This record gives sequence, structure tokens and C-alpha cells, in this order.
Amino acid sequence: MHYLLLTDAGEPECFSEAMQGNDTIEWELAMKDEMTSFQKNKTWSLTKLSEGKKALQNRWVYRLKEESDDRRRYKARLVCERVSAETRN
Repeated sequence: MHYLLLTDAGEPECFSEAMQGNDTIEWELAMKDEMTSFQKNKTWSLTKLSEGKKALQNRWVYRLKEESDDRRRYKARLVCERVSAETRN
């Protein structure tokens, strides 16, 4: 048996929840839009992690936006979990 916890607005709390619900395709498209935006705006580029360095931890944040015409817009944002002094060095 699988459980799915959604916020009051029906938003998944994590990636695995987004991939289990009925709106999987919409959440996938929202994540793809976010990654495309990163590339288009040259926010970052993929590189090999230097020896001795740690990658920043990140997660997806999901939000449903209600449009004025009563449509639902799916938004996904990739955010950094936290940055510690240890990670910065």
C-alpha cells in the first residue's frame, strides 16, 4: 500500500509524491520548464565536482496557482536545501 500526502492545496511535498499522483505529467512539465529556464538564463552549468568539494543539497518545491480564468497552473522550483559553513569551504 502506498500513501500520498498532499498539502491543503493538493501540492506534493516532495518529488516522489509528485510522481505518484494523478497530476504526474503536469508536475513533470513544470520541472522541465524550470530546468529550461535555468539553461536559457544561464543560471548555472553542469560541471564535474572538484575533489574534496560537496554538492549542495536541493529539492523541488511544488505550487498550484489559480489563474483568473479558473485554470490551474503547475509551478515547480528547484531550491537549495541549506548552505552550511562546511559546504562553503
